[in-house]
Amino acid sequence: MIRFSTLLGAFVLFLLFFSCKSENVTEEFPIDYGYEYFPLEIGKYKDYQVDSILYDTTGMGVLTRDSRIYVREMIMDTLTDNLGRTQYRIERFEKKNLADQWEIKDVWTAVRTETQAERIEENLRFIKMVFPLERGAIFNGNAFIDEYSIISVEGEPLEVFKGWESEIDEVGEATAIGNELYEEVTTIIQANSENAIELRSSFEQYANGIGLVYKEQRILDSQNTSPIPWEDKAQKGYILTQILIDHN
Repeated sequence: MIRFSTLLGAFVLFLLFFSCKSENVTEEFPIDYGYEYFPLEIGKYKDYQVDSILYDTTGMGVLTRDSRIYVREMIMDTLTDNLGRTQYRIERFEKKNLADQWEIKDVWTAVRTETQAERIEENLRFIKMVFPLERGAIFNGNAFIDEYSIISVEGEPLEVFKGWESEIDEVGEATAIGNELYEEVTTIIQANSENAIELRSSFEQYANGIGLVYKEQRILDSQNTSPIPWEDKAQKGYILTQILIDHN
C-alpha cells in the first residue's frame, strides 16, 4: 500500500518542478530603441536633391524664385563636445548640377545618446528624435532655440520656428519616397500649425539603417486671409523639399 505521506511528497516535488520550469521559460524581449534610424559612422555619405521656392514681396508685388541644388553630407571625423559626448563632424558639399564638382559649404555636427539624437545645423541645435521611438511621443525638438528668433529669407524677417512641437508620427512603416520603397520608415512631425496669416509645417522621414531620406518644410506668412492655397497667397517664406538620391 502506498502511504499518504509518499503521495504528498511526490505532489510537492511536482509543484516545485513545475514552478521552476515556469520560471525558467520566462523570456525577456530586448527593447528596440530605434538607434538605427539615426546611424552615425565615419565615411558614410548621403546625397540629396533639394528643391525650394522662395517668396519675396517687392514694389512689383510678390516674386517667387525656384531653385534646385544637390547636397552631400559626409561624416568625416569625431570629436568630444563640451559635455564629454562623442560628436560626429559632418561636412556638407553643394553643387548646382549633377555633372558639377562638389564644393564644401558648411560643417555641421551630430550626437546620438541613449535617449535622443541631436544635430547642430547653422549653429542651431535641434533634437531630431527621442529614444525609444514610440508612435505618438511628443517632445520639444527646439528646446535650445528661441521660437521667436528672426531668420532672414530673401531679405524678409521670418519667425521660422514659431509654434513648433515635435511628434513621432509613424515608426517602422513601409513607405514609398520618390522611386524608392523603404521597408521601415519613421516619420517625425516637427511643426504642424496654421492660422489665417501663418503656416508652419515641417516633417522628416528616416529609414532604418540609412537615416534621413526625406524632408519637407512649408514656412509661409501672408496678410491675405482669403481661403485660397498657401502657394497662391504667401507673401514671404519658403517651401523646401529634400530627397535622398544616393548613399553608401
